[in-house]
Amino acid sequence: MTTKLAAAVFCAALALGSVAGEETAKPKTAKELAAEQHARVERFGKSAGTVRYWLKKNADGLEPKFDIPYVCPCCGKDHWRNAGVSVANGIPAEFACFVLSPDEVVMQDLAIDPEFVDRIEVSVAGETRSAVESEACPEACALILKTSAPFTKAVPLDFTGKGEPADPSYFWIVRENGETVSSVSKSGASSSRHHVEANADVYDGKPNTLVLDENGEPVTVAFQTKIVLGGEIFTPPSSWKRESASLRCERKRAFEEGLKKSILPAYIQLEAAPKEGGAMQSIVLFSMGDEPAQQQDDIDTYVILVEDLAIIPVSLDPKATARLSRIEATLPDGSKARLEFVGSLADRGGMVVKFADGLPDGLQPLKVDSRRAIEFFGKPVRVAAVVNKAGSIVIKSGVAEIWKFERAKGNVVRTEADRVNGLGLEENVRSQAAKGFSFSDAGILGMTLSDRRAGKMDNGNDAIEGAELYALVKSPVYDSENVPRSVEDRKRTPWLGVEVQTAGADVLREKKANSYFRSFDAERAALVTEVAPNSPARRLGILKGDVLLSVKYPGGDEQKLLNERDMLSAIDWNDAFGSERFIEVANSGQLTPWPNAEGGINGVLAENFAVGSEVVVAWISDGKRREGVCKLDLAPPHFSNAPRTRSRELEMTVCDMTHEVRQYFKFNNASPGVVVAKVKGGGLAAVAGIRPLELILEVNGEPVTCAKDFADKTKGKKELMFKVRRLGSTRMVPIRIDREADAE
Repeated sequence: MTTKLAAAVFCAALALGSVAGEETAKPKTAKELAAEQHARVERFGKSAGTVRYWLKKNADGLEPKFDIPYVCPCCGKDHWRNAGVSVANGIPAEFACFVLSPDEVVMQDLAIDPEFVDRIEVSVAGETRSAVESEACPEACALILKTSAPFTKAVPLDFTGKGEPADPSYFWIVRENGETVSSVSKSGASSSRHHVEANADVYDGKPNTLVLDENGEPVTVAFQTKIVLGGEIFTPPSSWKRESASLRCERKRAFEEGLKKSILPAYIQLEAAPKEGGAMQSIVLFSMGDEPAQQQDDIDTYVILVEDLAIIPVSLDPKATARLSRIEATLPDGSKARLEFVGSLADRGGMVVKFADGLPDGLQPLKVDSRRAIEFFGKPVRVAAVVNKAGSIVIKSGVAEIWKFERAKGNVVRTEADRVNGLGLEENVRSQAAKGFSFSDAGILGMTLSDRRAGKMDNGNDAIEGAELYALVKSPVYDSENVPRSVEDRKRTPWLGVEVQTAGADVLREKKANSYFRSFDAERAALVTEVAPNSPARRLGILKGDVLLSVKYPGGDEQKLLNERDMLSAIDWNDAFGSERFIEVANSGQLTPWPNAEGGINGVLAENFAVGSEVVVAWISDGKRREGVCKLDLAPPHFSNAPRTRSRELEMTVCDMTHEVRQYFKFNNASPGVVVAKVKGGGLAAVAGIRPLELILEVNGEPVTCAKDFADKTKGKKELMFKVRRLGSTRMVPIRIDREADAE
């Protein structure tokens, strides 16, 4: 009889037996059930015990993290709890065990790394012995411990029950919350499920239990929460395949060390974000688990070699990618290898890089196991957690059985493991199992990369596996907008060529545009006040008095073109300049009396689009919605990125006067002057009364045309007379320099 047919017949027999039993069996009273419990405790109480692991930190200072399976004494259901081990206080982790011989007990193999184990003790029938891990039984998920001396009161189990009973029950004794509780639970085999693709019949089992047949005789001990009909789980421990526990640990260690030829420490550095004006840029890191995004200019991460690709699972937004200045990997021998940017994955949060001098000798790119997820149903897979710890890779692996599947984004089925044993890292164990690196004997099954297919950065992480991972590696698709740029290009800001002000509900009603805005957007609607000559807006036909709606890539998501609310009109700038904190606040460049060229609709463009991008713009003209396609131009220089120079002697920085500044002061393009961008508190300029955001129009009676001209006219001078303008008033400011001036 085939396995499939035998399973089907067995399931049918279970169903018939259940019906017959319901018709003839007389329900037992509470006293009868209690008597059965007492009898089983009396019989098996000296065959079940407790294993205590005293744990410690490893050489890297990490504490072990793992879950303990148990049957709840309150509800009788299976639960998992965190071991909650306090290494500092010496509180041991406790596990159930069963006696096989006077000096052998068996427990579930949680693959606790030996580097975390301080000592092990076993208690049975009031006796306690020290113990060591002796043998492992991988197919049964079991670990056999050898005690330092035989137990004298323990009773080894005698497995006389018949194999694979029709309706097994599970006996357990558990120590929970300072109380010992025992019970007998039925198997639930009558509610087994047949997984068609996997051709497997499965029902729920009980972890850490003694399996009894219909007559109450021991059949085996079970450590799985899932039972496959026709499997070898009902064979007694004497027939299990065994291997040395140390060999199991050696194999785990060899696997982790081998991965270090495929996963290398990597370092990413960005050029510092502009400190004088402009919004700070950030590097956005996506790593394994649910770690939040980080903002910084350099990061220790790792690069994984998969087939022909080298992938860094770090996702940078376009502004951060534009500032990439250095990527390097640390090779197994400790030397550094320069990595070159190849591209940012279009749909996934990751960068593809290559070794500048070719793939170094000794590295071993991983092969992709492209099999379907369902083919791993009920099978153990290795799961690895990877951490870059101070420039060195720490890899910890565990074992998980795959029992369920989840439909991920993109209609891709991926495996999901409930628990992973043996990781021993701070990261959440369940998250590592469901979303980490997974491996079969044939290669890598899956890895975690954030999902960017929604067209925007996403803090979430998703595992990709099998065929999807293979397709990504063989034919990667890159985001053409997310690339490094030269220093000059990093200052490039996309520009539509309009100036706007907030419209408000009344103006929208007058423009017959109120129906295109929700009420809370109406106060931020962008009313066009000026259209620059030869600008993209002029080429589209946008006119003064039109109302902007949105911008998007062709086929992409719309970005609303809303303006910032007018907060500047509420500021009394005369009082502001006189404030003691004004220098500190104004030096940031974020608060200016003229409109912020990086805010409002310009901020939307800079955040989402690049210079030269082809975009679709929508606007309202004469009450009608209009739409057109254009390429965004390079914005003219503005206050935040205008050319500037710093005078060490004067301890201040000035920059060119740009379009929005000239418009605010009603200056034409020929009007002289530079803008004071920054003043150091207590310096010569500050003591003389010069403040940020003022204009210097003349130096020693000569007009100043630009920042470079200012540097030339002040260099080497010991006495200076500045003509300074603040808002609507002008004054003369003398400064005497008693040491040789040195402008830069």
